[in-house]
Amino acid sequence: MSENVVNFPSQRAVEEEAAAWLITLDGDRVPSVEELEALREWLDRSPEHRAQLSSLAGFWGKLNVLTELAVPLGHPQSQAPGRVGGPAYRPMRHFLHAGLIAATLVIGLGLALVYKEQPDPIVNSNGLYATTVGQQQSTALADDSIVLLNTDTQIRVEFDENYRNIYFLQGEAHFTVAKDPERPFRVYVGERMVQAVGTAFSVYLKGSEVDVTVTEGQVALATVVGAGDGRLPQQVRRIDAGGSGAVSPVDSPTIEQIGTVSAGESATLRKSEDVDAAGTLKTVESVEPQDMARRLSWREGMLVFNGDALEVVVDEISRYTTVSIEFSDPALRATRIGGQFPIGETDAMFDALEANFQLRITRLGDDRVLLSSIEP
Repeated sequence: MSENVVNFPSQRAVEEEAAAWLITLDGDRVPSVEELEALREWLDRSPEHRAQLSSLAGFWGKLNVLTELAVPLGHPQSQAPGRVGGPAYRPMRHFLHAGLIAATLVIGLGLALVYKEQPDPIVNSNGLYATTVGQQQSTALADDSIVLLNTDTQIRVEFDENYRNIYFLQGEAHFTVAKDPERPFRVYVGERMVQAVGTAFSVYLKGSEVDVTVTEGQVALATVVGAGDGRLPQQVRRIDAGGSGAVSPVDSPTIEQIGTVSAGESATLRKSEDVDAAGTLKTVESVEPQDMARRLSWREGMLVFNGDALEVVVDEISRYTTVSIEFSDPALRATRIGGQFPIGETDAMFDALEANFQLRITRLGDDRVLLSSIEP
């Protein structure tokens, strides 16, 4: 038994054909008998064709064009069109030509936007993020991860369909990573890399050292072999030869895992000195909850010290101010300091040091202070 198969044109095709007909009818030359016959045949194919041409002409205020040409927009008609140039035809006004072309271009652009594959929204937060001295900033990235930048910090976010890469340029940041096993979350710090899937951790770049402290989950630490010149690794990818669609780095530094750090642990990476002969991370230390809270107190806008040397306290305070802090006597550097100090309130910090630790604060200018001991 035979079957009749009818192929229905797509909505997009009909719209494009209707727009093309409007351009033809509004051309500088008079439509030929053959063109008008073809138009009538096109209109008789289905009510959808007539509806689209009528709708498009009405949208652009060009129904009079169809009326002047006696274009049958009602029911299909079998009679031949009138003689070109006869009473039913009057040449179109030339000024309509540019308008109809513009209309068609706009419609074509709209259709292209509808049918064009939309870009991956995960790239929406790509770019450079930075804070100034004393400033902190929390940002939600496109994957719903949260990054909190501490004072004087710079990172570059580069997400794509395969990876979520962060290039750490300077400073300190805490990352709360959204789970996405298909897209590893990688933080590159020079020749070091920290990778996570769904976890929370902080990274602090101090000169050539990198402190990594994990507050939730687990991260993998790796070296980026070939990035020893200090340049950031650039990922170049290709489709594998097997055709599976997998991607792999090409002409880029090799990544070698050196260890893992779990919640409640911290590691300090010191270039090649942090791994043993077997390529394993030498030291991963457990961090007591109290010490963990102290290390991350900056997230709450506070600096917490527990018997730290004044030299350490001054170094930390100096990260949040442009004021230069000097010692009148090197012996003062060893003075032990404890307490909580609000970040960004430099004057309050100086007042607390002066009131509680027998220190005198002498201002040498707008951007310099001198620490000295108060004589008994």
